Amino acid sequence: MGLSPFESIQEVAMSLRTLHRCGFLFVFTLAGAVAMHAQSAVEYGILTGNSAAAAAASARPAIPIPNFPMPIGPASSGPGASSNSVPAGTAEEAAKANRQFLQSHSGPNAAQIAVHTMPDHAEAWIDGKFVGPAPLEMKLAPGHHQLLVRAINMQETTREFDLAARQTQAIDLALKSSYQNQVVIHWPSQK
Repeated sequence: MGLSPFESIQEVAMSLRTLHRCGFLFVFTLAGAVAMHAQSAVEYGILTGNSAAAAAASARPAIPIPNFPMPIGPASSGPGASSNSVPAGTAEEAAKANRQFLQSHSGPNAAQIAVHTMPDHAEAWIDGKFVGPAPLEMKLAPGHHQLLVRAINMQETTREFDLAARQTQAIDLALKSSYQNQVVIHWPSQK
């Protein structure tokens, strides 16, 4: 038996509604994919671009900077000076550049300092500038200086010291563990 004209119109209308819904689903899916592609293209452009805004957005310091006030005196370069910044690159490059800066500003009456830590290879900062792992020896300008030493799982240690002209000074620091060195076990009492 055949369909009445009314039933065939209803069947066509139902098919058109289904096709209409599938079309909307396709358009929304395609629009979402286009939006995600555009977002990823913009993010890729920001990360790989050479603009100053992109560099500032993705810039990360090469090494952590200690958070203590800079001393004011002949050894410091003064607040706001560009030499307080950490050079880009590896920690070794930053340490080398900072050691060269401090030694080049030590003057003709430079003092000599030797820093030794227990454990070895603790990271050292002098006057807020990363100078590399201990042990280290270098020349500094006479005057007041601040030394910060850090090592993994150890408490950071700060030492202030004064250097006279052409003085040689050794600083030995034994870092303390960040963890307790005793374990106490409480057994339940037996009755």
